[in-house]
Amino acid sequence: MRIATSQIYTSSLQQINKSLGNVMELKMMTSTQKKLNAPSDDPSGAALTMQLRAYSATLLTYEENCTVAEGYLGTADGGLQQTSEILMNVSELAEQAATETYTKEQMESMAIELRQDMESIFQMSNTKLGEVYLFSGNDIENSAYEKGVGVTIDDPTMTHADVVSVQGDASQTVFIQMTESGTIGGVDDLEYQYSTDGGDTWTTGTLLAGDTEIIAGDSSITLATGTVVTAEDGSGEGTNLYIRAAYEYTGSNEELALAIGEDSTLDVTSDGSSVFGGVDPETGEPYPEPNLFEALGDLMVYMETGNTEGVASCIETVNAAYEQMLQKAASVGARQNTAQNTATAISITKDRSISQISAVEDADATQLSVEMAQAEYVYQAVLSTTASVYQLNLLSYL
Repeated sequence: MRIATSQIYTSSLQQINKSLGNVMELKMMTSTQKKLNAPSDDPSGAALTMQLRAYSATLLTYEENCTVAEGYLGTADGGLQQTSEILMNVSELAEQAATETYTKEQMESMAIELRQDMESIFQMSNTKLGEVYLFSGNDIENSAYEKGVGVTIDDPTMTHADVVSVQGDASQTVFIQMTESGTIGGVDDLEYQYSTDGGDTWTTGTLLAGDTEIIAGDSSITLATGTVVTAEDGSGEGTNLYIRAAYEYTGSNEELALAIGEDSTLDVTSDGSSVFGGVDPETGEPYPEPNLFEALGDLMVYMETGNTEGVASCIETVNAAYEQMLQKAASVGARQNTAQNTATAISITKDRSISQISAVEDADATQLSVEMAQAEYVYQAVLSTTASVYQLNLLSYL
């Protein structure tokens, strides 16, 4: 068969290009250490790696959320542990003050210590990590609690719904006693007395007919029209009101949740009102019992006024609030464990995903070295053979 010179040239050029292409492809793999450098290298492999990378990115987001959750929940747990220790001291003070073996002055000293403990718990309720408040629900940029003024009602016929508003200085307790029975906002004047030193000295006052605001120095309390009050008869019975420090919950009742899985979220903050209680600023009324801040507020005024029966009545509510706080602390700890365990599981899955990507993309260095040597040998052989063919002419056969 006659082979034209042009055919030899064309075939030689094709072989040179093919072998050179193999060498260049292997050099690219050597420089990147990857066998998949373009989608055309392995279309199905490229599609698989795209899916795996997207999945790994999602896992990374979940893993980061778990890390954030561990930080938030761990810090909150630390704050609750400190609060628990403070409440153990408060419980001991209450038990002592209820024994009727301490003088009024000694109980006032206990009240000072209790105020300090309440201040510490207030600080714990506003625990934050960075700029995130951990007991504000999902309102993480604002503090959970603010100091305000509240009231302790020592009258079985009255509730906080009878209180319209309270004003005063939270740094001291104002003790108000009605000395005349009647109806708030009624047609008769009502006499009362108030004390700012725990009942040692008294100042008298008159609530004029039709009025609803009882003024006690720089403090005052407005009662709903129609509220029935009873004169204190000297035995502790009657209407006794205590204007005192209170703590208003300014956070949200919805927790902040982060995604830690495809169909799984984890609450990383807490609704402080369910942990510490306090007063709802929208209604002005305390949150339902157990209410830690309100229980401590009631305990404080009874200590300051030397009311052992009042102190004894607070022990159960303080203990109930303490138990509720422990339950919330356990919930925080459980969520922290969930974040840790989930992060571990995600890390394992992410490593497997990365390994799969590597199996598709990465080149075997040893095999690549062998293939590179073979390709270069073939290329050199093609060049040598082609050069030999190109040197042939008619004179070579003469």
